[in-house]
Amino acid sequence: MSMAKVQARGQVTVPHEIRELCGIEPGAELVFVATGPRAFECRVLPPNSSLMDVVDRFTVEGVAPDLGSLRDAMGAAIVQERLAEVYPAAAAR
Repeated sequence: MSMAKVQARGQVTVPHEIRELCGIEPGAELVFVATGPRAFECRVLPPNSSLMDVVDRFTVEGVAPDLGSLRDAMGAAIVQERLAEVYPAAAAR
């Protein structure tokens, strides 16, 4: 078991043995998923797609949607896609 303390600014250092076990390298993206009251899972996402991949995936015709809404939808879709790649069973829920 490994432990870490949350610093004043909300930062946590992932213990070395966990980083090695999970393949977490500098620049890796982590997603935190609430699993219950006072409980969560931390998942390591695969490296990001290129900006062009994201733009191609979310191209729309006609009037452009609100940029804030589009950004939120893109972020949610990217997280779900990445989670499905890494944790197929969890994405099916």
